[in-house]
Amino acid sequence: MSSHNSGSSISVSNLLAAKPIFSCQLDGKGNANPLNVDNEASVQQPSWIHLNFANPDTIKWINETNLIPELVKNELIKPNQISKEIRFDTGILVVLKGVNFIPNELPDPIVTFRFYITDNLVISARHQQIDAISQLKNNLEKGIGPVDVADWLIQVSELISDQVNLSFNSVHNKIIKLEDLVLNQRIFSYKEIGRVRKQLIVLRRLLSPQRDIFVKISTERISWIDDNDRQRLHDISNQQNHYISDIDSCLLRLASIMEQINSFLAESTNKRIYLMSLFTIIFTPITFLTSLLGVNLAGIPFSEQGWSFVGLMGLLAVICIVSIIWLKYKKWW
Repeated sequence: MSSHNSGSSISVSNLLAAKPIFSCQLDGKGNANPLNVDNEASVQQPSWIHLNFANPDTIKWINETNLIPELVKNELIKPNQISKEIRFDTGILVVLKGVNFIPNELPDPIVTFRFYITDNLVISARHQQIDAISQLKNNLEKGIGPVDVADWLIQVSELISDQVNLSFNSVHNKIIKLEDLVLNQRIFSYKEIGRVRKQLIVLRRLLSPQRDIFVKISTERISWIDDNDRQRLHDISNQQNHYISDIDSCLLRLASIMEQINSFLAESTNKRIYLMSLFTIIFTPITFLTSLLGVNLAGIPFSEQGWSFVGLMGLLAVICIVSIIWLKYKKWW
């Protein structure tokens, strides 16, 4: 086998040297057979090896094998990746991001999945557990898995999209519950809204670039992708575009919920201030009278004069008038 996989088969012993987490040969009928050192991977029976790039033996194999272009080697073992698609003469490298949906828990963990795929070989790599891969393996065991490499690409893309759909549906249900609480004028913690909003933003950042990736793959002139496969990839892209629109709608709904909560809080605060103002109006005359009747004139100037009390009243009246004029001037009244 040449370094660019241009031959008709690949040595299975070479693939097993990578210490894969999972390895199999597609039988073309939806099932898979474990890789056997006595077999060879051909176009009719392509192989799939799933690697853990945190394994030192796997990293060594990736760096030394001649089955993978040099640029792909770096991308397979790079820890932090963004979603991308790179076309090579021998195949394509795809990096996708997804979620492992966990019911009743937000936010869902984000996982990164990268794979290099040719007409007779799929090499995928991950660091953490990916639920979509586990489901794909279950499909192969049930006989409803991919029949070739193009079908493998489509099925794994659909499974990753399904996990995103489950996560979005969970978030959407939480938004409906929040809206019901707001309609019933029940105030809840802003922390819950923050978790929902964070998950929506994460899903949008995840879906936006991948929507374009599926369109790009469907337009690539790749021999092992036919028109039917291209249409299915377009459908996945359209589905993710629909998710993005729904996410934008949900973000607007969350903003509306926040506005209603702020309105309820402002109304509640105004009611409390109004109630305090009523108490102030009631007790202000009483306080004034008790203060006036309790004033001690013995220590003030002109206390011996008969008009001293009347003078104090006049001084208080002048202070009130000056205060009113000043409030009018400042337009606070």
